[in-house]
Amino acid sequence: MSTVTIPRSNVTVEEVSGVLRDELGSHCKVTPFAASNLHHETSGYAGSILVKRNWLERANIRILPGASSTEIDVSAASAFTLGGFLINRIGITRKVHRVLEHSAELAAS
Repeated sequence: MSTVTIPRSNVTVEEVSGVLRDELGSHCKVTPFAASNLHHETSGYAGSILVKRNWLERANIRILPGASSTEIDVSAASAFTLGGFLINRIGITRKVHRVLEHSAELAAS
């Protein structure tokens, strides 16, 4: 898991989702208030966002507001075993982290 710190306390799921949609484009599906594990997608999680490129590449995002900043945790949402090796698809996770880390819109709003 990697964390991005936004220097303001009132970052919303909608703002983060909008930034991700704008920057990642149409090849990624951004679903607010959702999360995923290896086999299931679930909805209704406040402060969560699921980013999905395909059935294998997914990232879970958790927004954790603080007194003067907001922590955004980004983690890989899918893993599988191949020949006994655990394979984590972190390409989308790195991309999501980079987008959030360099978002002037989130820092300035």
